[in-house]
Amino acid sequence: MTVTTRPRGEVERWLVRNGWEPGRDVSERVAEFIECAEDWAKREGFPAPVFDAARDFLRSYGLLELKAEKHPGRSLEINPAGGHESDYESIAELTEELGVRLFRVGFDMPEWGRILMDEAGRFYYLHWSGSYVLGNDVYEALGNWLVNNLEELD
Repeated sequence: MTVTTRPRGEVERWLVRNGWEPGRDVSERVAEFIECAEDWAKREGFPAPVFDAARDFLRSYGLLELKAEKHPGRSLEINPAGGHESDYESIAELTEELGVRLFRVGFDMPEWGRILMDEAGRFYYLHWSGSYVLGNDVYEALGNWLVNNLEELD
């Protein structure tokens, strides 16, 4: 993965401008959205239980709408419950391909690309055009999303 050109401090300042703060904890508020996502996956026939890394990410960043300042109308919604019919079939296929469990932690607008996270804290972007690596941690992933730096999965 190509490392983002966005320094961690720049990504942090962007997060703060979008409502995040260090120590943020929305565990109680995001719990219902996690449960909704798990129920949706089960109904589609592709169970996707949340794991610790995704729960920790959602505790700190959940329910934020992160606006791409240089691209009006483009935003990243940190909400596991947003998506499309048949998302979990696509997520299950990518899970099998990668050999790691994935959990949907958000989506972007207006593209409706799904933001996925694995148990090691790596992020992926699932889009109608393909599957991509976003980054190896939250700052790399968000920095890469900001500049549309996606590495296509083989």
